[in-house]
Amino acid sequence: MKRRKFLSYGAALGVAGIGSCSKGKTPDKTQSAIPAVSQDKGSELFKLDATAQGQLIAKGKISSAELVEQAIVRAERANADLNFMVTPSFEQARERALKDLPQGPFSGVPTLTKDLLETKGVRSAFGSRAFMNYVPDQNSKFTDVMEQAGLVSIGKSSTPEFGFLPVTEPLAFGPTRNPWNLDHTCGGSSGGAAASVAAGIVAMAQASDGGGSIRIPSNCCGLFGMKSSRGRWPDADGSDWEISVRGYVSRSVRDSQLAMNTMAAIGNGLPSADLASSDRDKKYRIGMRTQTPDGREVHPDCKRAVLLAAKHCQDLGHIVEDVPSHYSWGEFWNAFMTVWAFGAKGAIDGVGQQMGGKLPPRELFEPFSWWLYEQVADKDASAMGSAFAQFAIEREAARKFHKEYDFYLTPVLGEPAIKIGRIDQSGDIGAMRDWLEHYVGFTPWANATGHPAMSVPILRTSANIPVGVQFEGNYGNEANLFELARQLEEIAPWAQDWPDMAAQ
Repeated sequence: MKRRKFLSYGAALGVAGIGSCSKGKTPDKTQSAIPAVSQDKGSELFKLDATAQGQLIAKGKISSAELVEQAIVRAERANADLNFMVTPSFEQARERALKDLPQGPFSGVPTLTKDLLETKGVRSAFGSRAFMNYVPDQNSKFTDVMEQAGLVSIGKSSTPEFGFLPVTEPLAFGPTRNPWNLDHTCGGSSGGAAASVAAGIVAMAQASDGGGSIRIPSNCCGLFGMKSSRGRWPDADGSDWEISVRGYVSRSVRDSQLAMNTMAAIGNGLPSADLASSDRDKKYRIGMRTQTPDGREVHPDCKRAVLLAAKHCQDLGHIVEDVPSHYSWGEFWNAFMTVWAFGAKGAIDGVGQQMGGKLPPRELFEPFSWWLYEQVADKDASAMGSAFAQFAIEREAARKFHKEYDFYLTPVLGEPAIKIGRIDQSGDIGAMRDWLEHYVGFTPWANATGHPAMSVPILRTSANIPVGVQFEGNYGNEANLFELARQLEEIAPWAQDWPDMAAQ
């Protein structure tokens, strides 16, 4: 599992130790010789998507330094309320913005890097108290790709510990809040990334998805999020052992598509046309389901979102049909949790190796991570082999389904974004695990099969909580997924909707 190198390679990450960080604060207050941006000039820039920002920079209408400084100003103002950024890198961003950057559509555009991705010289804590003092001396491969694309990261966005939970409430840093309603979660594990984009801090933020971690926060924050086919992005070998992919959360569909085109080409040498070509006139056949694979009903708002999305698709001329579930349930969830648990085992054993081969103190890790560890503490790699054998069964089921249907339409979650604190690790973890199966019961299959899937915003609830829907496509078929998303974006535009706090 190469999703997080520190898990699969024994967490050779330097000295582990309990540290502290001021929640919701941005300690990096240093200043550089950055051109001042007037309030009038900067006030509307946050409403532009990353593609438009890149075009302004390329045309000389604004400098990267000005745009980055505006993002920093907005980040400092918003972080106390949202707690979306755990480690600022403002001075590094200012210095980078003044340099000659690699040319490309996002050259000079500010962004955020998820705290699961290693960045040279910037703390990479993985949402864990065990790594509060870890500062890498080199970039991960995907960080290098982002820099080669000319992006300028202003800091590390919050994530749950090791990305395990679908909410972003790490005990090391505190909860990240939803800009639409501060009482509710922004989702996870790319929660800080989604909160920052929804609030207009940056137009596009780096994310990753090992079980729904792009689609879930996009759903919760009213954004677009694409989980690519396995092997599409750099930092992935395309094997069955790679269940997670890198990516982005964005407000516009074109930002995510252009990011995938650009950075897949940089990292993997893939031509951009491989991702951009689609048949605009094709009428898709879409299989729809509103129940979980084991037949449970979802929250009425989540069902309403699917039915509304289906109507939009029919209005566009596509065919939508109710279908039975083609995936298994109990066998799959046992397999998925085994893979997740081995991730925790890799992290905890890796820290133990750094401590001389001893079992690390329990207080270094969260209760859920320990619970996962204990499920497989005495198991060997054969358990992983059995889990991936089950994934192969699911992949074959998906292959057969997509012979008949272009897309599979479902909810993203079993209910709208839950309130902060609903997932309580001080209680019965086994019961929490059982509840999680149905809360996140739609997203992990695409990770197991390697198929692409996207979350598309559709509606907001009476509590002002966004709700999206998931479309899963056939392997390698991101182009048509992007095309459908563009069509939905035209008839049900969401990019002009902003939470009240964004204007502040």
